[in-house]
Amino acid sequence: MKMGLFYVNECHDENYDRAYGEMLEQIQYGEELGFESVWLAEHHFSAYGSMPSPQVAAAAISQITKKMDIGIGVSILNFDNPVRIAEDYAMVDILSNGRLKFGAGRGYQPLEAKGLGISLERTRERFWEYVDIIQGLWGNDTFSYNGEFYQFENLKLTPKPIQKRIPFYHAAISPESFDLIVEKGAQEFMVTPTLMVLDDVLAYTKRAREQLLQKGISPSIHLNLQMHIAEDTDQAIKNVEKEMKIYFNKVLDLIPGAKGAQVPATYERFAEVAKEFEGTLNIGGLNQSGVALLSGGQEAVNRLEKVEDAGVNSVSCWFRMGDMEHRKVMKTMKRFADEVLPYYKAAKRTEKIGQ
Repeated sequence: MKMGLFYVNECHDENYDRAYGEMLEQIQYGEELGFESVWLAEHHFSAYGSMPSPQVAAAAISQITKKMDIGIGVSILNFDNPVRIAEDYAMVDILSNGRLKFGAGRGYQPLEAKGLGISLERTRERFWEYVDIIQGLWGNDTFSYNGEFYQFENLKLTPKPIQKRIPFYHAAISPESFDLIVEKGAQEFMVTPTLMVLDDVLAYTKRAREQLLQKGISPSIHLNLQMHIAEDTDQAIKNVEKEMKIYFNKVLDLIPGAKGAQVPATYERFAEVAKEFEGTLNIGGLNQSGVALLSGGQEAVNRLEKVEDAGVNSVSCWFRMGDMEHRKVMKTMKRFADEVLPYYKAAKRTEKIGQ
């Protein structure tokens, strides 16, 4: 498995200059330490995330790194025009010399949709139309489309991406989304233990992978995981308890069904999770269930083996959560690089020797 970094880039004091500067410094440091990718998430209108346009951040990162893949985890397709999305990320692919990995989702936060004047009804139908358009524009000299929401003829994308095919990761966090990924024959998908505990996520991941293999598709699978590495599990939990509570209390206020709000169709599972977490937020319990990985280095290696066994090819380590202090993020990155990364580098060397 390849190891990378992940950012929603929470910013609770509204000092965005600080937040962006720290993120860029951490990413440069991550490349020096041997992390092989960085993944960026789109969010709007709250301290939960400070990247309304991850393509802007990705373009900046392309100029301060040389080897890291630049992943989007995810672009919320329903919040923009699909042609503009295709154009923007074609530019990112060029600026990064072909290092873009594109991840897509349909969005879930009512505050974001309302602020952008967009309905959360029928987001799945719109999402798959957007997918067809973006992939069609990237993969053809000219492209025509006649859908329910968009229609155009003989459109030529300028510029075209460097990669002949940009990896296109579909976000899967509910049982229904895994079924759709198999139905659509996705070549890449990404998962995270948000609506399910890790064991359930991995079970669905393994089943989806097996079903795709039966269709002749060998998928690339990416996992995003909140993580902190310390001397041992107790210390790791102690180190991040404040930040993780800040994070979860914020996100639980933003998901569909929060505080008894009406839930749009197809978002019912989010509301169930909001209810399950009411008054029961326990960081040790989140670690036990695999929603987060808070441990010493060797324990992290042991737990990540289960992830690899499910067919996951790459992991993004969500070290900076709850607007964690810069120094603490850099420290846990270094510990991960010293105690966990060598296991995967050695595995790659062994695999090469055995070929």
